[in-house]
Amino acid sequence: MKGRLSLRPEKLAVRKAVILAAGLSTRTYPLTVRKPKPLLKLANEPNLFHLIRGLKSAGVNHVILVVGFERQQIERRLGNNFEGIRIDYALQEQALGTGHAVLQAEPFVKGEPFMVLNGDDLLLPDALRDGASCVPSLIVARHDQPQRFGVVEVANGYVHRIHEKPKEAPPKALVSTGAWTLPPEAMDWLKNLQPAEDGEIRLPDIMPNLVQIGLRAVITEDGWMPVTYPWDVLLATKHLLNLWGTERVNELLPPPQVLGEVDPTVEIIGDVRVEIEAKVGAGAKIIGPSVIGKGSVIGEGCDIVRTVVGENCRIKRGAHLEDCVLLDNVQIGEDAELEWSVIGDNAVIGNEVKVFSKVPTGITVRSVVKGQLVDTGMERLGCIIGDGARIGDRSVLYPGVKIWVDKVVLPRTEVLEDVR
Repeated sequence: MKGRLSLRPEKLAVRKAVILAAGLSTRTYPLTVRKPKPLLKLANEPNLFHLIRGLKSAGVNHVILVVGFERQQIERRLGNNFEGIRIDYALQEQALGTGHAVLQAEPFVKGEPFMVLNGDDLLLPDALRDGASCVPSLIVARHDQPQRFGVVEVANGYVHRIHEKPKEAPPKALVSTGAWTLPPEAMDWLKNLQPAEDGEIRLPDIMPNLVQIGLRAVITEDGWMPVTYPWDVLLATKHLLNLWGTERVNELLPPPQVLGEVDPTVEIIGDVRVEIEAKVGAGAKIIGPSVIGKGSVIGEGCDIVRTVVGENCRIKRGAHLEDCVLLDNVQIGEDAELEWSVIGDNAVIGNEVKVFSKVPTGITVRSVVKGQLVDTGMERLGCIIGDGARIGDRSVLYPGVKIWVDKVVLPRTEVLEDVR
């Protein structure tokens, strides 16, 4: 093939990046009913922050955010400068495809090569550095459920074809992460595309142009975590924390450290970070990797096991949290037991609430998404609780159930299915 560009790992080629953050993310409901998915926190920081910090490490100094749903939330969080990175915004008023979204950023790109990322997914800095070092390129990764994504054909280091969500795919097949590094002429290619039957202009439809000049496949090993479903917040957070202390996440996570007020009788095992203004009461135990957010209070005798507690949460006496993610301003009642769960902002969990996460051996948890039963691929999954929901005392929640925003579960209720 003529005109192929070689990989240049020692010279970063790109200074601009377009992050797609306009979509209404219904598959992650109830966590994204009120907020854009890129603002969901992974290890107590919005994923958008992780992406921009990773791009900064790759040499990018200008990020264009394509926004739509709840754009004001994103603009308030980032402004026009984030840690030295210039931020501009392009509005996509209608959901007309990824290619259409990229075209909204054209005035800011101005004839330069640029990266394109999905604002939903976690990409580690090393993956972004590798992707930024070659124009054009596509970051690809192996996945346990490749049929959920575009399966990529790679030969001699180059991408030749993408099969969008095939019915069958080999286990651990390479898939597209949706992270592209594109030449300046990509904007013209997108303009020349005919919309699909549904009216969308899709970024992968410029593949023939990219293949002609040589689209490098940049393979990342464990550097990508898609956030497609609400339980992916839990998986992506655990992935980050399992890499804590390694060079791969140094730009993203502060080190384990106790900055808050911890009673002398507290037992801390493993990597734990207790933020400023947080308090941990007598007799509590924290097993890492765990994070206690700023201003949160952990009551006496609590067990916090491999869990992230957001900012300004209140965990009352004797509560047990294992493999959970709590967002901000969450209240957990006395002697409550939660495992493998994600709890949205301002949710209230009553006293002695019990969340089960285990299903019979050899079976994975199923959960309903948009009316369809979806295999999570997880042997353990508790509940997903939306912002502002309230769970009454002594209620019991079973694996995979979701509670919608502001819903109330009365005391002593057995919850076997979603509450909407």
